[in-house]
Amino acid sequence: MNKIDNISLLLQALSLEILFRDYNNSDIMNELQTQDERYLKTIISQNNEILALLKGSEKDGRKSNWKSKWKN
Repeated sequence: MNKIDNISLLLQALSLEILFRDYNNSDIMNELQTQDERYLKTIISQNNEILALLKGSEKDGRKSNWKSKWKN
């Protein structure tokens, strides 16, 4: 009976270690997802600003070399 108790205690300890590792991995994954969302919003915002600037330069009577290169 003593061997079974020792094995059971060992398995519970291993289970607890796995649980702690999983908890840490979940925290890391949540933080990475938060960072990804933050950076993606920044990139989208910057792209929208660039598009607005490109469109604004055409309204000022200046043609964009970028567009003319792709039309030909």
